[in-house]
Amino acid sequence: MSMAQMLDIINVASVTITLPDIMRDVGYRVDQLQWVTSAYALAYGAFLLIGGRLGDLFGHRRIYILGVAWFSIWALVNGFAKDPIVMSVGRALQGMGAGFTIPSALAILTTTYPVGPERTHALALFGGSAAVGIVVGVLLGGVLGSTIGWHWIFFFTAILGFILAVLGFLVIPAEKNESTAEDRRVDIMGLTSFTLGIVAVIYYLSESPAKGWSSASTLAPLCVGIASMAAFVVIEWKIDYPIMPLHIWRSRRLVASCLTIVSLSAGINAMIFFTSLTFQNVQGYSPMKTSLCYVVNGIGAIITIAVVTKMVPYVRTKIIMVVGWLFFIASGILFAQIKADSSYWSIAFPALILNFLGMAPVWLCCQINSVADAKSEEQGLVGAVYNVALQVGIPLGVAISNVIANSRNAPDARGPQLLPGYQAAFYSYAVIGGMGLIITILLTPNHDRIRAQEDDISEIAAMAGGEDQSKIFEESKIGGSNNRVFV
Repeated sequence: MSMAQMLDIINVASVTITLPDIMRDVGYRVDQLQWVTSAYALAYGAFLLIGGRLGDLFGHRRIYILGVAWFSIWALVNGFAKDPIVMSVGRALQGMGAGFTIPSALAILTTTYPVGPERTHALALFGGSAAVGIVVGVLLGGVLGSTIGWHWIFFFTAILGFILAVLGFLVIPAEKNESTAEDRRVDIMGLTSFTLGIVAVIYYLSESPAKGWSSASTLAPLCVGIASMAAFVVIEWKIDYPIMPLHIWRSRRLVASCLTIVSLSAGINAMIFFTSLTFQNVQGYSPMKTSLCYVVNGIGAIITIAVVTKMVPYVRTKIIMVVGWLFFIASGILFAQIKADSSYWSIAFPALILNFLGMAPVWLCCQINSVADAKSEEQGLVGAVYNVALQVGIPLGVAISNVIANSRNAPDARGPQLLPGYQAAFYSYAVIGGMGLIITILLTPNHDRIRAQEDDISEIAAMAGGEDQSKIFEESKIGGSNNRVFV
């Protein structure tokens, strides 16, 4: 499951590093190039909810294997692409595969491990794989892009994806799906309105920095998106078999986690976007040297997640997240001090250390809290909702920071002349972190949910030969620091 998460991050990070080469070889115009990443992001965001719910209905193992295989097929097609349309369509279909894969992978983890230390360790490995993916992705993009060519980035991810599909078929246990034909009815109207709404909103956030926030070409999709999402809420409220039962939003942890991860993903992607521009456009780094700069971030995040995993049973996630946000904010402020002649070790290196010390704890605790209240049959749905929020944050952070940077720089600015705008963008990254801190303080519950879930208790009672479930549940609440039940 963790390898699937890593595969998705490798795909995003490695392709971003080689965008100039892809533009040259495939024939993209400058104003079209964003579709290499935007097409993937749009499809990924659109199909997350669909993939998560279909996994709940038809089995997460089945949807996971199909999603990874579909992703790999289109990665192979993209490796051979020589036309912008073929590449853009291929990237969108790749994103569709990832949208099916990630929520099912997360659901398999959370339904396999009950609330407690085991789930925390599993989610830590899942989150740590994203950090590994960043390191592997930027190095892969830099090395392959500078040697045998960007095509092999797609070939590599295709090969890895096919291996994961085969391993999933062989290793993941078959699920006992007890849903009836009535349970498997699909909310077509809800699916359509949600997909249209989320695609339109992500499109608006992605395209507005280039085309204008108030231009007709971006405002029209925004209006469509708002109307579609409003229709979606009404449909889910009225229909008997909603794709997103609205009762999931009664979980304060889910609401807080979704809003927090929007802020975190917005800040992370603003940081990556503008540090990459600063390294290459202001300080003259090559793509290879730029990719090497981020290695410390990925390795540090892995170590930090391992440490935080050990802390979670003893320290409230809210406290861990607050401390993490303070490091994150400090990172943005330090990055804003960078100059054209600053050495990597004087500003960027310590700022990246502060970044992973802040990012990793918030990321892990958000992931733990997002699924803590979900029923077993809704783990895929909740995982998908959480990842939709994460996906919305990606273009949001870049869009906000880009507007601020462009307001400080002249249109014809080059080299060191770009620095004032980039510094302002780094301050905006710190402000985004401040918003995340406020959300965490106000909305995240003070106490963690670490007791066993009621369906776990029912299963234990059945194994005990029908002993009174309420008695076992009461005993579980005093059964130790992690509230694991031993019968």
